[in-house]
Formats: sequence, structure tokens, C-alpha cells
Amino acid sequence: MPRIKFQKGTQSLFLSNVQQRLGLTWFELSKRIKIHSRSLRDWRKEKYTISERVFKKLVALGEGKIVVPAYEVLPDFWSIEKAARRGGQVVAEKYGGPGTPEGRKRGGVNSQIQRRLHPELYQHCNLRKDITKPFQSSQLAELIGMILGDGGMNNEYQVVITLHKIHDREYAEFVRRLGEELFSIQPAVYVGRSGRRKMVVDVVLTGINIVEFLLSKGLVKGNKVKHQVDVPQWIKNNLNFSTQCLRGLIDTDGGVYYHRHTTGGYPAFNIGLQFSNKSKPLLQFVQDTLIMLGFTPKIDSRYVSLYKEDEVLRYTKQIQFHNPYHARRVKQFLILKKNFLRRGVRVV
Repeated sequence: MPRIKFQKGTQSLFLSNVQQRLGLTWFELSKRIKIHSRSLRDWRKEKYTISERVFKKLVALGEGKIVVPAYEVLPDFWSIEKAARRGGQVVAEKYGGPGTPEGRKRGGVNSQIQRRLHPELYQHCNLRKDITKPFQSSQLAELIGMILGDGGMNNEYQVVITLHKIHDREYAEFVRRLGEELFSIQPAVYVGRSGRRKMVVDVVLTGINIVEFLLSKGLVKGNKVKHQVDVPQWIKNNLNFSTQCLRGLIDTDGGVYYHRHTTGGYPAFNIGLQFSNKSKPLLQFVQDTLIMLGFTPKIDSRYVSLYKEDEVLRYTKQIQFHNPYHARRVKQFLILKKNFLRRGVRVV
């Protein structure tokens, strides 16, 4: 991608003028132009040149009221030939010929040094990097519900939330944005391609600091069923936090279903809401929270369910789904219900 090269000192001035003109914080500006806040910080320090795409967006945001300093456009790959030639010389001087045991060893040591000096260039490596540590909030409670529902921490540097590739496609983007907003990082989304993971999409939050932070907030690393995980007490102590955590649990590990049966000799069609999990404390939390919110859930060894149509519809309006797939299932039921009523089928 072409880059924009300013004279020394003017790139920072240009960015400051845009930021002041819009009245945004630097973090808000980075979100507005859809780049990572670290990239914007590096541009302000003039460590790197600005991409032409973002430059044009900044000029447009200025609405003709920003003075644009003199600049030149550097074409794609402008620095590759020079960098490659110099890079080869440096590698040979430092490590000897490529492919030798000594060269590989010294290269690995240098790689670790560089990763610690420049963690922003190694977003998916298990190195510590700066994150925002959020306060206890409804958003954090909802994320914890997602992790307890269909996610987990199976190592020291990653949080993974696993979703259905088709049904949860839009929801995966919501989860990614929530992680970015809470921790000021860029979560990755990995789509399964074959085998058992063909229908899976993973939203991955990488960072030792993130894992340690979530552990400090009451989550447990490892197998959730084996540990019989529970919702952290600080969430249980606050009904609003409990409600948001409940939503995260049901959006990931629950859903809306339809069931047909016979009542009094008539075919019947109904809707239900169900949460499924093998952790008894989580099942108990879902039941308790629904009861506190005025619902009448039923619980067994694997499920917590709402069987009444009016309660499912009230959940949809009062608590709401952030997973669009579940919301669409409710709307579809209401359409199917009308069709069944037209045909004289009893809906209970």
C-alpha cells in the first residue's frame, strides 16, 4: 500500500490538527479511522509513515479546514529492494551464513529480544503487552458470561470463545468488538476450514496480562466441567451484572427452540428458551438469576429452561439477545405461529 511521507515534524502536526478539529481523544480518533491506537501513537511519534488510505480519510474528516503540509507519495514496495540488500548484509554480519546451528541459535535469541522491545509487532505471541484493565462493569460481566458459556482459558496467554461459523457469524464480530473495547487490543477471529472444526469460528484474545486479569476477577483456567466453574461473586452481588452475565451465557451456550406436541388431542406448537451446561454452579446461577428477574425457569441435570411463550418474549424485550441468531429465531416463531393459527392448529 502506498505511504505518505511528510517533512520531519509535520506529520505529528498534521495529526494533531485533525484531532483538535474533530474534538476527539486519540483513542476515539483511532476508532474513527479504523486503525489500532498503537499505530496512531507511532504515527504521532513519526516512527512510521501514514498509509495513503488513512491519509485520505483524515483529509476528508478535516472538511477542507485543515492545512495539509507538503508531502510525497511513496509507491508500493518502495523500500523492499534497499531493505532486503541491507538486511542480508546485517544478518550475515551478526549470525554468519543462514542455515547453520549457530546462526539459528543467535537468530532465535535476537528474535526474543525484539519481541520484548516491540510487542506491538507480535500481536499473536505469548508476550506481555499493554492492555486496558477495565473496571467491574456490565460489559465485563457479559464477556465473562461468554467465556463461561462457550469459551475458556486453556493456556497462559489466550482466551478463546468458540462459536458456530454460520449461525454466530454476526455475533462473533460483536464479541471481537467487545474484547477490543474492554482491553484496547485487537482480538483475532479464526474460521475453521476442515474436519471437526469445519463449522467453528474462534474469537481469540491474546495476552498474558488478559489471562492474569481475568483470573484475578474470578475465572478459572483449564477444563470448566472438571472444575465445575461458577460465576464470580462480584457479579452475583449485583443484579445488573448478573443480568448481563446471564445474557452472555445464553447467547453462547443457550438458545431458542420450537417444539410440537399434542394437548387435549390437538396439535400444539410452542417456543422455549434453554441454557445447557455441564457445570452445576452455572446452571444454578442461571436459574437463580431468572427467578430474581421474575421468570419461572425449570432446571434438571443439564438444562435450565423457560417453557412459557410470554416469558420467552419478555426475555427478548427485557434482557435482549446480543446474538442476532437467537433474536431472529424468536421473530421466525411469531411468523410460524400466525401460519399455524390460520390452519386451525392450537398454539399454547
